[in-house]
Amino acid sequence: MTAVALVADPPTSPWRGSDRGATREAQFIPRQVAAICESLIGLSLESGSRRRASREAILEAFKECSVPGWDGYGAVPANPDSASRAEAVVAPLLPTLGLPHYSFDPEGDALMEWYLAPDRVLDMSVGSNGEIRYAATIGGARQTGIEQFSDGLPSGILQMARRLAA
Repeated sequence: MTAVALVADPPTSPWRGSDRGATREAQFIPRQVAAICESLIGLSLESGSRRRASREAILEAFKECSVPGWDGYGAVPANPDSASRAEAVVAPLLPTLGLPHYSFDPEGDALMEWYLAPDRVLDMSVGSNGEIRYAATIGGARQTGIEQFSDGLPSGILQMARRLAA
């Protein structure tokens, strides 16, 4: 956060306009630090807007599926705990995969789908108990599994998301 403060308040920043160094390299460093900080601020703003868009999308899906029988076949209402957990599961995937398509299954669990290409798809469901069920197609390979979400997204799912996005 110190680096962000340096750029956020340019008049007092020791990195802005400092030319006290004698060599070209010494003069280059403050400009490079400022550029990196500005880039981090941009990423932070972009991440915030992605999270807002994700939250709005899951809330919209939740509203559509929050009444009994919302699917015309007797589905139970969307589970708010599942929706909340889905939001937490998706947050670390937003920078890698972007915003998923949200929906709910007839049992009330949150569903997410990332369709990047016909051979690059990830489908995931999150139950109110934190159980994550997933199926991915990456190239010609298919991968399925069940993981538990507690303190953070399991590393295997993060690695799979990176492969999917590559």
